Amino acid sequence: MDRTEMLIGLAADLGHEVDTAPAIAMIEEQSGWWEVTRDCGACMADVAQCASLSMIGACAVPFEMSPLGDLNALRREGTAYLAGDPVDEVNAGLAIVGLGATAAIAVTGGSSATIKAGTGLLRLARRMGSLTPELARLLRVPIRWDAVPGWLRGAAPLSDVTDVARLERLGTVAADFGRVREATSTAEALRLARHVDGPEDAARLARVAEAAGPRTTRSFAVLGKARVFRATVRLSRAAAGTLLLIWLSLAQVAAVLGTRTTALLLRWLAPKPVDRRRGAGQS
Repeated sequence: MDRTEMLIGLAADLGHEVDTAPAIAMIEEQSGWWEVTRDCGACMADVAQCASLSMIGACAVPFEMSPLGDLNALRREGTAYLAGDPVDEVNAGLAIVGLGATAAIAVTGGSSATIKAGTGLLRLARRMGSLTPELARLLRVPIRWDAVPGWLRGAAPLSDVTDVARLERLGTVAADFGRVREATSTAEALRLARHVDGPEDAARLARVAEAAGPRTTRSFAVLGKARVFRATVRLSRAAAGTLLLIWLSLAQVAAVLGTRTTALLLRWLAPKPVDRRRGAGQS
């Protein structure tokens, strides 16, 4: 359903006349009150059961972006540590950054709120398998679990729990993802996470999202990561957005011309049918 909605939007952006009625009917059929309620409950319990990215944004995200989501993530990883099971240090680190950002929102306002939103998105992307291995490796932070209870009570500094410098790098990436969400949507930000291999990519993605807005995902789908990121080099936000729109239009024109040229070439190369009646008359 996510891809269907994206393609409908792409056709509208490029002015391409496509019969979207069947696709819209399918989306409406899957968006009834009962279907949404049932699917939302399953999605909140387990993000793997979410039927679409839109469902994740409406059902799973509100919980994950709350302090309860951070505490639940710490609980989950702490339980794994005590049981001797593998601990997801990315998930735990994101929870710590999220709790810290929540505490700082009253002081710093918008900047901490953006970081808090970004940590929730990254944690969801991690659980969905959308984070690239390269980014996950860079975001991994060591956790000293015996110091976590004291830190949660305010009796121990954060430096007792983890490497603060590495945690700050994680917070910077989270802030960039928060900017992506603000410029697009929660569902779009989750979809775009697979294009980020490191902090530099996260910063570029944030600039692209602020320039292209809701066209960001379609830009990546049509143009590819390298060309989209290239648009952010030495260009202002408005110029990058304009360039992406031009590239989208040119890509569509090239696709149409390529299809028509191929059809004409095949028609020209095809052997011409022999007029058997003319041959019989001459004999």
